[in-house]
Amino acid sequence: MDEAKADNTQERNGRPLEGPRLAVARQAGPTLPLDPARGLTRLSPWPYEPNDTSPLAWWRRLPPDSFHDAERSLLRATLGDVRVLRGGNDLAAALQGDAVAAVGAALGLMPITEVTLPVDVTMSCLLYTALKQDATAALVMSQIAGLTDLGHGFAIELAGSWFKYGRRHSDDPRKFDLAEDVLLIAFRQRQNGDHGA
Repeated sequence: MDEAKADNTQERNGRPLEGPRLAVARQAGPTLPLDPARGLTRLSPWPYEPNDTSPLAWWRRLPPDSFHDAERSLLRATLGDVRVLRGGNDLAAALQGDAVAAVGAALGLMPITEVTLPVDVTMSCLLYTALKQDATAALVMSQIAGLTDLGHGFAIELAGSWFKYGRRHSDDPRKFDLAEDVLLIAFRQRQNGDHGA
């Protein structure tokens, strides 16, 4: 039985896995599969829904396929109500819909050691940009989700979902091949660091 099929028979949190395993086990080693592009593990159904939390927290809870017209409108309205006292020109421009500024503001947060309201606002701007089928914003969403403590055990799956979304909407999906290798190494290092490996 190949590894992908073997992983289909395993369970996580009492639910069967669908597709090849993406999440890294606690005893993670360098040979474990961590492949957001080729084998996204999805719990069926995804454990979080938009009405479970504030729109400003959606970036750390929801994969791209959770967003429909109603959620996108609510996110845009929520961001439209935000007034920035600090955060620099990038955040102000991101709130106005500037995609480059949204990416710059989000990358400027790294590493995120604590999720605060300014982090949620900045990342929500990036989320809104990514949802407009912006491949770069989706790639940055993937990176940040995979490298940040989001307060739940599905960060790698979430990162993988944004990676696949970005690749799907990219003008040149081959660029994602290069990014994939870098992200996989970074995700492994974070997992190993988090679990003392």
